[in-house]
Parts: sequence; C-alpha cells; structure tokens
Amino acid sequence: MMATRDDIKKAILRVAGDPVSGAIASLADEMADAVVALDDSSAETPKKVKPARGTVQQAEKETRVMEAVEQR
Repeated sequence: MMATRDDIKKAILRVAGDPVSGAIASLADEMADAVVALDDSSAETPKKVKPARGTVQQAEKETRVMEAVEQR
C-alpha cells in the first residue's frame, strides 16, 4: 500500500526540518506529486527481469563459439 500524497509531503518536510519557507517548502507539493506518479506508472508497466545466471532462459540465449569462422 502506497502512502498518500499528503503523507509523502509531510515526510519530505519532516526530513528537511519542517521549513516554513525556501526551496524545499515551495517544492514539497511537486516532489510529492512526482513520487505518487512513480508509483502509478510502475504498477502499469512492470520492469523486465533479467534471467538469473545458470537458468534455462539464459542458456537459450548463449551461443558458444568452438572455432573461428573467419580466416586471416
């Protein structure tokens, strides 16, 4: 379960020392929106996972060269 936008904003401000003015205070809303957007987009498009070393998927991709094909 993801935190709400307001929870994220409060956490950003708390970590920054609860500023009343300044860059962090003025950008806290946009930062919270960006974090919420990251969570929304990751649910829609999951990242592809690389096959683990030694698995069948990796073995299918590998091609072992036993001798040189070209001559010099």
